[in-house]
Amino acid sequence: MIIPTSVSAEVNVRIGMLRLPVEETRAVPEYLREPENNGEAGAELSIIDANGTGKFLGQKYALIVETSDDIHRLKQAATKWYNDGIRYFLIDVDTASLVALRKAIPEDALLFNVGNQDVALRAETCLPNTLQTALSYAMQGDALSQWLRVKRLNKIFLVSGVTAADNAYLDAVKTTLKKYNHNVVDEKVWDFDTDLRRSASAEIPLFTQAGNYDAVLVIDESNLFGQHLPYNTWLPRPVIGTHGLRADGWSYVVEQFGAIQFQNRFTKRFDRHMTAKDYAAWVAVRSVNEAVTALNKGDVETVLPFIMSDRFQLAAYKGRKLTYRPWNGQLRQTVPLFDAQALVATAPFEGFLHPRNELDSLGIDEAQSQCRLFKFNTANNQ
Repeated sequence: MIIPTSVSAEVNVRIGMLRLPVEETRAVPEYLREPENNGEAGAELSIIDANGTGKFLGQKYALIVETSDDIHRLKQAATKWYNDGIRYFLIDVDTASLVALRKAIPEDALLFNVGNQDVALRAETCLPNTLQTALSYAMQGDALSQWLRVKRLNKIFLVSGVTAADNAYLDAVKTTLKKYNHNVVDEKVWDFDTDLRRSASAEIPLFTQAGNYDAVLVIDESNLFGQHLPYNTWLPRPVIGTHGLRADGWSYVVEQFGAIQFQNRFTKRFDRHMTAKDYAAWVAVRSVNEAVTALNKGDVETVLPFIMSDRFQLAAYKGRKLTYRPWNGQLRQTVPLFDAQALVATAPFEGFLHPRNELDSLGIDEAQSQCRLFKFNTANNQ
């Protein structure tokens, strides 16, 4: 798909998006299924926004998308686009595929990871010229752990699923619970295939019998059982994690700092709510657009140093100017905590300090990461 503009431009910025198709799981209720254009819609809106201002500045933006579960097809598309002059890529694939694509695309191209939350990509799998606009599981876990500490809920009952994504999130949560000195009083894995739509009120109370706990932290990335935990647990306790009170990069309940107009524009165009992945893709394109607007140049050699410098501060409807961490390319950002109807809080919380930037209290800090990707700007970002 190409989103064109008819305006003649002096600066042409073409962006390629490589993504896996959305998996269809019949066990998941339709209202909880991932939209087929998840992420792609956010990138499309950002391209439209960029062209809205670009037409006055002699700048033109275009988006090309390839969706496939065949890594060879994605690599072929990336190679063709690169040979055609494309140097900016949005990537929404699993870790192994992301590593393969980074190897296939020459390093003078800039990649944005807009969907993969793997902590390893921020800690030891250090991909060159790759920025991360998606939240990591560690950032989500830290946001939840800070909230638990603020609310003095220390005894945690962990419930998780069995998928690879569940296990990755679980590992990050265990690390952050330990960091904030929370006590895991019990841990259980949901590995049943029961249809809970008919039996949640009977099955969940039995499953959640455990010692005394202050909160249930559920990890169910596939929406197979987690939605049935709130109000059904053996002890009447708050449910947080992937269900109940959630921490993620974006939600349709965020309306502060001009976000309500932003949400309305997205909903009007795509007839659905904006997701966290849509937001991550939107902010990736917005990062390039911000740099090109300031520099009136579209080459990576000029744009990337600007993005990683202290001159770059991105306004993105989160109440704080956003920047990128120089050691691993992670976008610094506040993390909303919300339920299905309202924004509850925003992390980081008051009192969780950091010597450099309080946003760095969320996720993998420099001392915890082996990555040192953008050394030329480290001093400017501190």
